[in-house]
Amino acid sequence: MDTAIEYCFGTGHAPPTHWWTAPDLDLDGDGRLDAVALDFDGDGRSDDAMWDTDGDGVADLAALDLDDDGVRESFYADGGGGLWETAADPPPDTGAVSARPPAETPLDTDGDGRPDTVLLDGDGDGFADAYRRVGYRATGSDSSTGGADPSAR
Repeated sequence: MDTAIEYCFGTGHAPPTHWWTAPDLDLDGDGRLDAVALDFDGDGRSDDAMWDTDGDGVADLAALDLDDDGVRESFYADGGGGLWETAADPPPDTGAVSARPPAETPLDTDGDGRPDTVLLDGDGDGFADAYRRVGYRATGSDSSTGGADPSAR
């Protein structure tokens, strides 16, 4: 494992922004740090991680904890633009929890004709459990992932 993991985020309309961060999580349980913890919703807990599953120094899966229970139950691969939009399963030999990808509903909340928010139904009950923003920088106060319960039931 390299001393840093490279990962990127983008809006889909411009080149993605790249970061290099020392790994601080062991997601496959082998005793070696292989992921970078992220706190997109600003609650002080690591809800997401950029995971380098093959040890090449580049994150290849985004691992999301949609309900803040400490278990990353949804995984996404990047299609090349830093959007992490392709649902994926974790590698089978890692011991990571594999779950059905959440149902996603893209929304255009600002009326510009492009989706800017995606509602996520991780438990399949037909109600959004969480959401993620699309088209915002994912650092500091410019959070790109929302918290739980974005819609009234």
